[in-house]
Amino acid sequence: MAEFPAPKSDGVRSNLPTDTKASRERSNQGAADRQLMLQIQSGDDSAFAGFYRRFAPGLFSMIYQILQDQKEAEDVLQEAFVAMWTKASSYDSDRSGPFTWAVMISRNKAIDRLRSRQRRFRATEAAAAEFAVVAADGEKRADELLGQGEERARVRAALQELPEAQREALQLAFFSGMTQVEISDKLETPLGTVKARIRRGLLALRTTLGSSIS
Repeated sequence: MAEFPAPKSDGVRSNLPTDTKASRERSNQGAADRQLMLQIQSGDDSAFAGFYRRFAPGLFSMIYQILQDQKEAEDVLQEAFVAMWTKASSYDSDRSGPFTWAVMISRNKAIDRLRSRQRRFRATEAAAAEFAVVAADGEKRADELLGQGEERARVRAALQELPEAQREALQLAFFSGMTQVEISDKLETPLGTVKARIRRGLLALRTTLGSSIS
């Protein structure tokens, strides 16, 4: 990259307007960022570490705003930087600055994760609806669907195969009629953990019981 000699100082304090100074600083930083990208494209992992330190805080804030979940935001940030490292050779400085490029990759990763979460939620809701029909002890509708109780026994048996934490969360949710918040309070367990246990338990039950509960 071409370097230009710095102007000689005449000993007089600069009277450049603040916005001009800020513009010059942004220009200098942009040049430094592009130089970082050139080093990264050549496989310099120390340059990539510097790139991470510079952009990670801002990118994390953006990802968190999309996902509203710190753990998922951390995971997506990691995925985004892995993608940046592997795709560095495709970066084109004529199309965007390094930060804009990093934002685009991070935003796409966050939106992909959000869509995946929504798909999982819909699948879990469907499984919960199926399970609620067959697991509601004493409900007339369940009796009618389960005949002489053979299928109910299969559900009970499938429950026993689950890890204790998942089984306990499901029993409280469906047999005791507690909300997820109430289960979280009762078990003194974070709400996100309770939701995950119920989701995994439902999916495991669905797999075990197969199409017989559809």
